[in-house]
Amino acid sequence: MTDEHRGPELVRDDALTAALRAIYRKPAGEAYWAALEARIMARIADAEAWWTVPDRWLRVGLAAAAAALILAGGMFLRAQSHINRTLAADAIVEVDGLGSSLAQREPISSDEAALRKLTGRQ
Repeated sequence: MTDEHRGPELVRDDALTAALRAIYRKPAGEAYWAALEARIMARIADAEAWWTVPDRWLRVGLAAAAAALILAGGMFLRAQSHINRTLAADAIVEVDGLGSSLAQREPISSDEAALRKLTGRQ
């Protein structure tokens, strides 16, 4: 088996390690930390911070939410009217032997009607 598949050999480079440690060393002195804290607190106190929602976005969002509610309400009412029509039609059945005469079934509970609807049983 050859060494080609092992990849490059890792070599210790003390000069590079020392240079990187100098670059990434934490700042010395309290002045840096005090200035950093002041910058952070100034950003937090800023009224137009990054986490606030602009007024124009707020209006658009409220309009979109209202439109979604109206659409969902309309779809709900349409589904309810379809269910009511189906249940009303299921309450009237044609009786065998009477031709086109209609007879009224006994009223059934909404749970029974839903069960009949789901199972397809009349």
